[in-house]
Amino acid sequence: MGDENLRVRLQMARKFVACINKHGGKATLVELPKIGIRGNTHFLMQDLSNKQLAELLNDWLVKNGL
Repeated sequence: MGDENLRVRLQMARKFVACINKHGGKATLVELPKIGIRGNTHFLMQDLSNKQLAELLNDWLVKNGL
């Protein structure tokens, strides 16, 4: 559990994104702390940074023509 759990989940997320992209999809893994967004839960739109996250998602959708 703890850090080991996060490490394994992140590794699996990277593999999942690679698999999607390998088969023609357009997946992007965003590690929020690496782009300066910290303290989030898995309820992203309920967190204090929800507007920042919505903008990030909107930018990705526009960039990918969606």
